[in-house]
Amino acid sequence: MYDVIIIGGGAAGLFASANLPTRNALLIEHTSEVGKKVLITGGGMCNITNTLSVEAFLSHFGGKEQRNFLLPALQNLPPSALFSWFEQRGCPLVVREDGKVFPKSLDAHQIRDLLVRESRAAIMLDTKVEEISKPDETSFLVRTSRGVFETRNLLLATGGMSYPRTGSDGSGYQLAKMLGHGIVPPKSGLAAIAVEDYPYRHLAGNSLRSVQVEFFRKGESKRYAQAVGDVLFTHDGLSGPVILTASRSILKGDRITASLLSCTNKTALEKEMHALLLAQPKKQVSTLLKEAGLFSALAQTLISSLSLKVETKAGDLSKQNRIQLVRLITDHPFTVSSVKGFQSAMVTAGGVNLAEVDRKRMESTLQKGLFFSGEMLDYDGESGGFNLQAACSTALLAVHHLSL
Repeated sequence: MYDVIIIGGGAAGLFASANLPTRNALLIEHTSEVGKKVLITGGGMCNITNTLSVEAFLSHFGGKEQRNFLLPALQNLPPSALFSWFEQRGCPLVVREDGKVFPKSLDAHQIRDLLVRESRAAIMLDTKVEEISKPDETSFLVRTSRGVFETRNLLLATGGMSYPRTGSDGSGYQLAKMLGHGIVPPKSGLAAIAVEDYPYRHLAGNSLRSVQVEFFRKGESKRYAQAVGDVLFTHDGLSGPVILTASRSILKGDRITASLLSCTNKTALEKEMHALLLAQPKKQVSTLLKEAGLFSALAQTLISSLSLKVETKAGDLSKQNRIQLVRLITDHPFTVSSVKGFQSAMVTAGGVNLAEVDRKRMESTLQKGLFFSGEMLDYDGESGGFNLQAACSTALLAVHHLSL
């Protein structure tokens, strides 16, 4: 009999395994490789956490219930402690100016490989869990494609449904149901959007830094959300932290307006752009826009969209052209044609009902010895290292309360 079996080889399962107080343990992963999703986080650079305090950190999760639930886990392993955990094990980290923390190598493989090296559980790959039962008060039977295993403690860390190609296919929810747990219906979170009549396919991969974005329902003039942050052009729409964070609220048909230059006040930016174009009539518009901060391809695309020649000088702009151009730069409209689904969503909203899990232990309130960690729980954080930190914090709290 094992002391503990961990089901799921993602961030939560691996971090739990790396911190086990016993080696009489087994980690079961149903794909051919552990940590696949870790390898693609942060654009392959692995944004592992954020430097915020616990209180500020929790404000980046989706509601009071989620924040209350995660508080004990974050107090037990705050961002500063996770930072130290990796550095003490030979993985130096670097902090960006926005507080996001990455491995100094900017290579997610370093994080994944360290977790695998530190694993205290034997790792069994390509193994599908078919059934879980609890024959008595002190053990679980885990029937798999490779046999039946018995354990005193069971930790479910199977992830959600986002990026199913990495192994997060939602199969863990069925395992939780077998043991009596309810599942809040999953939906995609931290998802990109597709845009109607999108003219910027050729700009995919380029980003706008610290721009102001406002969100409106179809036909409404009062915004329902506003944010300042980074926006990424994709092949069919928009992504980046501002869009991803808002995606849980975005609906098809919504109108999104964004400044294309860094700003916190669109009105002030509008005045600056008019003044810039009027003050230097002999300079090409494209040159002025690049000097203002627009990258060259975007500046040229904006000029062409108004049926103007790329070499047009500022003094040759009609008043109407100037107003249209400034409006595009300061309040560019985009209409949402769809919010991307699980195939490209970064996290899953929904999952194991938090009311059925002891937040101080990560243990089921229905089955003694059953623990949960990571994204399969019904919480979802914003982009910026919040979800990986929560995965590690919930995993460690579970490990600390195993019955051995």
